[in-house]
Amino acid sequence: RQTRLQVFGTADSGLMRLVGIPMIVLVLFGLSCAPLANSTETNSPRFSAIIVSQDLAVGENRVAFGLVDLEGMPVRANRASVDVVYYAPGDIHGEIIDSGTADFMRWPPPGERGVYVIDLSFSVSGEGTEANPGLWELQVTATTQDKMQVEARAAVKVAEKSSTPALGSSAPPSVTLTAADVDNINMITSDRDPDEEFYQLSIHAALQEDKPLVVVFATPAFCVSATCGPQLEILTRLKDRYRGRVNFIHVEAFENPHLMEGGRPGGDLVLAVTEWGLPSEPWTFIVGKDGLVKAKYDQFVSEAALEAVLSHIL
Repeated sequence: RQTRLQVFGTADSGLMRLVGIPMIVLVLFGLSCAPLANSTETNSPRFSAIIVSQDLAVGENRVAFGLVDLEGMPVRANRASVDVVYYAPGDIHGEIIDSGTADFMRWPPPGERGVYVIDLSFSVSGEGTEANPGLWELQVTATTQDKMQVEARAAVKVAEKSSTPALGSSAPPSVTLTAADVDNINMITSDRDPDEEFYQLSIHAALQEDKPLVVVFATPAFCVSATCGPQLEILTRLKDRYRGRVNFIHVEAFENPHLMEGGRPGGDLVLAVTEWGLPSEPWTFIVGKDGLVKAKYDQFVSEAALEAVLSHIL
């Protein structure tokens, strides 16, 4: 059975509508990929890689991408081999700078949608522009579940510095609203069934405690990727597991989420979104007891990945 890929381009809802940054959020369905009716003379379909990650910069990055064919059908494999190639200005051949294997990560709810995830390093910036003409490219190869060979490429924009807090940098001491600051908790979260424990501390107060901090910026009611609610469910389980040892905070991306306009958030972005330089949502950060950012995740991150970091820093 095949199900078409749903691609949300420059979003007209959620954080992207207000920040004005083009974003593609993949929701991958489908179990296999078949050859196109109008295939090339080699009888092999052609494919594309679509970059999901929004804040790639010089250094180590967690890169998420999807694979699709020319008809927009999702390409599903358990893993994919990735070469990271840099094209210096005037160089048409490029140089492989990094390589590795990307694992397919399912997105909730349970099913077959998801993205490929890999940690990659970029040595210099490159955005393919006149001001910054260097260009990065991901070259991806994979074998689908029905034994089809896939080759795909995608251009990648790499900035000199990330807009979000860099790994090893100090977490911004943002003052965020808590349950004690409002008459109704729905004034600070769009979660339909909020866990009040996520709203007991402001980020700046949590950073003053001698505990690691997990903070997620998400807007469950308006999340384009539909992963914000499931992400909070995962953090609820971790919060209960690490009670007393780790602080957990949810920050709604918009002010006054209870005031909806045509099913869309009506308020401005909360100041913390700007202070943390977020180009999209959801984002999840793990901060050590020293106040330094230990891990950060664009879009959905699995419970196992979060717990691995927490276990390491405790």
